[in-house]
Amino acid sequence: MRISTPQIYANGTNGLLRIQYEQYRLQNQLSTGRKVVTPADDPVAAAQALLTEQKKNVNAQFIDNQSNAAAQLAELESLMASVGEALIQCKSRWIEAGDGAYGDTQLKSIAEDIRGKFAEILGAANNADANGLYRFAGYQGNTQPFVEQGGVVSYQGDSGARQLQVETSRFMDVNFSGRALFETVPTGNGIFVANAGAGNVGNGVIDNGSVVGSFNGHSYQLNFSSPTQYTVDDTYGGVTTTSGPFAYGGSDPISLGGAQVTLSGATAAGDTFTIEPSREESIFTTLNKFINTLESGNASSAEFQNAMYRIGASLDQARQHVSDQRAVVGARMLEIDNLKTLAEDLNVQYEAQYSSLVDLDYYSAISDLTQKGLQLQAAQESFAKITGLNLFNYI
Repeated sequence: MRISTPQIYANGTNGLLRIQYEQYRLQNQLSTGRKVVTPADDPVAAAQALLTEQKKNVNAQFIDNQSNAAAQLAELESLMASVGEALIQCKSRWIEAGDGAYGDTQLKSIAEDIRGKFAEILGAANNADANGLYRFAGYQGNTQPFVEQGGVVSYQGDSGARQLQVETSRFMDVNFSGRALFETVPTGNGIFVANAGAGNVGNGVIDNGSVVGSFNGHSYQLNFSSPTQYTVDDTYGGVTTTSGPFAYGGSDPISLGGAQVTLSGATAAGDTFTIEPSREESIFTTLNKFINTLESGNASSAEFQNAMYRIGASLDQARQHVSDQRAVVGARMLEIDNLKTLAEDLNVQYEAQYSSLVDLDYYSAISDLTQKGLQLQAAQESFAKITGLNLFNYI
């Protein structure tokens, strides 16, 4: 094979340039601390690094959303706790008012205290976050959820809930519908509610009753034909289900449709009592009833005692309802904690994966740079000797 002088110069020059380029690439890597400075350095690693970086950025956004959601839920839970505490204090005042020892003046004093609790709970219900969005308005964050007019509170929000995406397929509710928390409290014992007829003239007082087996959900009416004789009419079926004598004091419970109630006091002919399936009632309606009953006076009357029975049951239901909804928020907070732990673990994995793809191994790079320096020196010396060869040196 014939080798020409231009070929020798071209090959030598190309070899020197190739080694110099490798040195330049290693110097860039050492100065940046990255083994993939441009995609051309390692196209596969560059593509995988870009994908990993995108995953890491999305995960970082989820961590931010989780922190935001956790903060909003913590504030929501604190508000619910304050409402629950106010209801506990209302029940404590109910016990004081119902023992029969207080007169009208003391009852009105308790009514003023309950009116203060009413305002406290209403304030919590209309609480807004730092951005001015009401927490209990559903989707209607800019609308004040509860408006009071003449002591009657109406709900202006909706049943929705604003959400944050806290994971790829998980959207977390970060506020609460005021209707769900304040408006949907079951009346009575939660299954049915017992009431005395408005036109009763006797002193009969009906308790809140209890379920025996399974309540059938019908409405019943106790009709007294005399102070000692009653019938139980099923208003759903229009039939009399039972009848019997009634002894003064009512020590024996009256059974009806899987439930039972107990009457105390002396009834009169024509007195009626109703047992109906539980309905929903606003906490504010319950508190208004409590205030009105306290201000009505006559604590020894059957009307007062029957009203207090119903109010006491409603306060218990309200307190339990708020506690149940607070538990829902607590479950969300626990889920956020678990998701945040998982996201932080994923973040560490993404960082390690990204580092393995693009970060430089300094020991290896320095060794390679030293090796390239020796190669360049050897190539330069050999190139000088080869290009210095001349036939005239041997003539």
